[in-house]
Amino acid sequence: MQSSGNTKNRQVRHSNILIFGGSGVIGSAIAREFGREGWSVGIHYHRNRVTAEETSSAIQTEDGEARLYQAGVDDPSGIAKVFQSFLQDYGSLNVLVWAVGIASSKLLPKTTAEDWALTLQTNLTGAFHVLREAGPIFERQQEGAVILVGSLSGEQGITGQTAYATSKAGLMGLMRTTAQEWGSWKIRVNAIFPGWQASPLSASGMDAALAHHPHILKRTPSLKHMAANVYHLALAKDVSGQVWNLDSRIW
Repeated sequence: MQSSGNTKNRQVRHSNILIFGGSGVIGSAIAREFGREGWSVGIHYHRNRVTAEETSSAIQTEDGEARLYQAGVDDPSGIAKVFQSFLQDYGSLNVLVWAVGIASSKLLPKTTAEDWALTLQTNLTGAFHVLREAGPIFERQQEGAVILVGSLSGEQGITGQTAYATSKAGLMGLMRTTAQEWGSWKIRVNAIFPGWQASPLSASGMDAALAHHPHILKRTPSLKHMAANVYHLALAKDVSGQVWNLDSRIW
């Protein structure tokens, strides 16, 4: 006999979400949370198909629906194909999440032009390409939500993260501007600061970050609670143009 939770999941299966960066630690946690809540989940990945497949399998194991979509975020035509395939599969787009991010820990004098260009291209210009492609979809629908995964380093800066902090600061400008432009379509556009999560992206700087940016609660946020907060933000009908900090650092 299936649980009442599974029954609830089947009842809300009409909702769907597309997560760019769904093969990453944060994107995967968000995908699994929405999958548990009965949403159909589109998992975008670039190169890490193995992890994307693991996330999809985990969702399907819990009676969820998930499909994979591959593209480089520096390829506008590839991004367009992701949206086309997603709409063919699910018919509409209820929630879009941007969880793509790369970082290199280098002081400004040691940051090469190549480091700078790759980080800005991936973290910021990639988000621009995705939002530009999503715009006409949301305009037609007149309903939906966008959540961008930012970073507190974009507000405060952090030693050794010149390119990364700059890309995340730019992402906040992109979020606030998009929220204003799409408000008349009833599209909610927000950002989260997910806090420091154990991942290949954060490992090199986590110890220093925890030492210099103390958490009031003396701990970093869990992936589970971070993903649950993203789920609730996606359903918040009257919130747009905001940044939700999901840990206990004051800024």
